[in-house]
Amino acid sequence: MTPEIVATVGMIVCTFAICANSVVLAVLVRGCKQFGSSVHTLIVNQSVMDLFTSGFMIPVYIVILTHRFNNNNGNQILDGAMCVLFTTGALSALGLMADNLGLMAITLERYFKIVHAIAHRKYYRNWMTKVGVALPWIGGACLVLFPAMGTTRVVNGRCVKFKVWPNEAMASVRLHIFPTTELCSNLI
Repeated sequence: MTPEIVATVGMIVCTFAICANSVVLAVLVRGCKQFGSSVHTLIVNQSVMDLFTSGFMIPVYIVILTHRFNNNNGNQILDGAMCVLFTTGALSALGLMADNLGLMAITLERYFKIVHAIAHRKYYRNWMTKVGVALPWIGGACLVLFPAMGTTRVVNGRCVKFKVWPNEAMASVRLHIFPTTELCSNLI
């Protein structure tokens, strides 16, 4: 399958995902006053993460369609930021990781509410919901965005993704942290 077909299908899917998640988010925000529970807040956060992921995947597909990374007249800071954030898909990968962690937070909250109902009623506080909203985003940044920022560089006008590791031992970890980027690196 050619990169153009992958990018075109990906953009269509992302467009539908953006529309669907926007509708879901609007309905959830509208019903916030009626269903203002902790799980409602976690599900709104989950919808925001899905929308974030879909929205930041579009620039990656645009880079695939144009077959290149534009070197912006040698501005090293701008080139590095564009390379890390859009060409590598680090922001969409952050959203995917946060999405997975958010599902774990919802699952844990529901488990404790159902299985340990008395303890949940007695000890659960609003700050715990806030932690459940923040931790997926922090975890996604720590597990995806920061390693992407540290291992991606613009070399000779090309965006070298996840290849600049401080030593060989750390380079062997990249297949476990970024398995899909290794498989999809030929597309961009």
